[in-house]
Amino acid sequence: MKKYISLIGFLLCVAVIFAQRPAVIQNIERNSKVIVKQDPKLDKLINDYIEKIDESGPYTGPGYRVQVFSSNAQRTAKDEAYTIERRLRSAFPEHGVYRIYASPFWKVRIGDFRTIEDARAFRAELVKLFPEYSRETYTVRENKITIR
Repeated sequence: MKKYISLIGFLLCVAVIFAQRPAVIQNIERNSKVIVKQDPKLDKLINDYIEKIDESGPYTGPGYRVQVFSSNAQRTAKDEAYTIERRLRSAFPEHGVYRIYASPFWKVRIGDFRTIEDARAFRAELVKLFPEYSRETYTVRENKITIR
């Protein structure tokens, strides 16, 4: 019997605490302010670092590539992907060429472009050189590219 009375008392205390909690939280939200004080030199250091990376260092982050080939033909897709990769590497040695297998598709993508406009401009150049790829070629967004 004492256990039940103790348990009921405990539950009543918890209920009272939780009933008051929203009022306490609302009071804190209404009356509290967070002020961050930091040295202006820190902002300057951060901005200088960002500018330095943009100007001289490699960029790693989201960007675009041009997809030239995609096929799931079991017998021929792999060989076609290798052939297209070799052709693109010889025609555009300054751009990265990526052969990707994402089951069941073999894909070939080229370039690392920060903006979609740059990728589309390169696509136009690629289609002029290889008009046979014009039907399958389009720009794709990548989560991670690296521009050196």
